[in-house]
Amino acid sequence: MILSEQETPRAVSLWRDGDFVRLWAARVVSVAGSAVTAVALPALVYAQTQSPVLTSLLAAASAAPYLMFGLIAGAMADRTDRRRLMVWTDLARGALLATVPLVALVAEPAWWHLLAVAWLVASVGVWFDAASFGALPTLVRADQLVEANSRVWSASTAAQIAMPALAGLMIASIGAGASVAVDAVSFAVAAALVYAIGRPLNLPRDAADGSRRGLLADVREGMRFLFTEPTIRLFTALGVSSAFSGGALIGLLVVYADRRFGIGQSDSRLGMMFAAGGIGALLATLLLPQLSRRFAPQPLTLAGMAAGAVVLVGLALAPSWPVGVALLAAWGVASMFVIVNGISVRQALTPEHLQGRVNVVGRMLTFGVGQPLGAVAAGLLAERLSVTTTLLLCAIPLVVAVAPGIAAARRQTSDGVR
Repeated sequence: MILSEQETPRAVSLWRDGDFVRLWAARVVSVAGSAVTAVALPALVYAQTQSPVLTSLLAAASAAPYLMFGLIAGAMADRTDRRRLMVWTDLARGALLATVPLVALVAEPAWWHLLAVAWLVASVGVWFDAASFGALPTLVRADQLVEANSRVWSASTAAQIAMPALAGLMIASIGAGASVAVDAVSFAVAAALVYAIGRPLNLPRDAADGSRRGLLADVREGMRFLFTEPTIRLFTALGVSSAFSGGALIGLLVVYADRRFGIGQSDSRLGMMFAAGGIGALLATLLLPQLSRRFAPQPLTLAGMAAGAVVLVGLALAPSWPVGVALLAAWGVASMFVIVNGISVRQALTPEHLQGRVNVVGRMLTFGVGQPLGAVAAGLLAERLSVTTTLLLCAIPLVVAVAPGIAAARRQTSDGVR
């Protein structure tokens, strides 16, 4: 039985709400499939080209569309039917990914084809994300949001941990091209689940709403607040530095595994290396609630930045694959400290009417600017230098950001800002 929006009783568990379960399952299925592609596409590009630049461009291609389309996608998603937009974008992503195994049946997919698929899938995904951000609050009550988000994101994180390791085994057994087909199917399944949701994913709107005319002014207002509020500006700058180094590491991971440890695309250990960061991130989410009761966001974030620099140096010099895996898990912990604290500070200090705009701009600067720039820079460096030297150089933004970050945090503490 599907509960209507008006009939959702207060006592009903989220697991007994069929519409929530469908939305939760759609998210988990698509994340699990995408985790396979995150391993398979870089493996295909590097196996074909042996080029660090082209391999790292995949990370850039997956992140850059958020910067290019984030604001317009958010505005459009708020003015259309979210369910329809989510279904069609899932189907479009599945169709784009399906071109890889179909081409692989007759010939090796060209590197430019793989890069184009990565960019197009990520671009379509911006519209899906924009719609999904508003779907959950319309589906569950306000007092259920924390529980609902916790269940969605914890399951997604678990999928991101487990699937890269499984992807390594799949690639070794059926090949990288066929493994991408799993992601294509996952998007079709996710689209069917979202389509089956019975309740509306939009709240009723006033047709005479004139806010559309002020879109550009609203965007400018959000950006102005982000760049002028000192604490948010500080955490955004730290987040961009961390994202730059993180993008470099992600973009080089396949190259690093091959050149440092001789791990190729058919080696199941490659998937374990991708999974290690997720394990560390999950551990960080368990540690942070306790640590945040004892320490302010600034020292936790700066500790994460410093630890990240140490981890990159350790990875550059790692003597064995197990040490590299352990350090990648440590990187997941350190980077999650920076990410979670940055988001929490923005949410805590931003006025309610600016929340969406400020958080979108903050995410664009980190995920849409810092990460792809780091990936491209690392690829260019690794083309001319060793992976060891490249990783050492990519630790510099973290080191450079820590000192002024400490100074800024001290100034704000002396001014009474926690």
